[in-house]
Amino acid sequence: MAARVLVVDDEEDFRIIIQDILETAGYAVQLASDGQDGLSKAAQARPDAILVDWMMPKMDGQTFVQALRREPALLGVPVIMLTVKQTADDELEALHFGVDDFIVKPFKSEDLLARLRAVLRRAKS
Repeated sequence: MAARVLVVDDEEDFRIIIQDILETAGYAVQLASDGQDGLSKAAQARPDAILVDWMMPKMDGQTFVQALRREPALLGVPVIMLTVKQTADDELEALHFGVDDFIVKPFKSEDLLARLRAVLRRAKS
């Protein structure tokens, strides 16, 4: 069975690109256009991993991750933060509020897939 990945990003073109990369690699993908939509979809069908943008309107990635981590059924779901923020302090901040990995946009699809495989592997052990 294919791992289920929820992609939460406010940019439709970016969601479609990520969806194409992930589906080509054999993942089942669900899309959400903002943090609220992402929380709702995660609660309805627990994903195996979540990719979330940091800077979004309505609910940013940090608020999304903090809300996700308060949901007992979703505590173990690994989260990869996708962002244009690129300082070491930004990465540390993201790790402190609960993400499992951090990828700076733009990135290579191979990097995304390798990091996704790694967080899924860690979540299983």
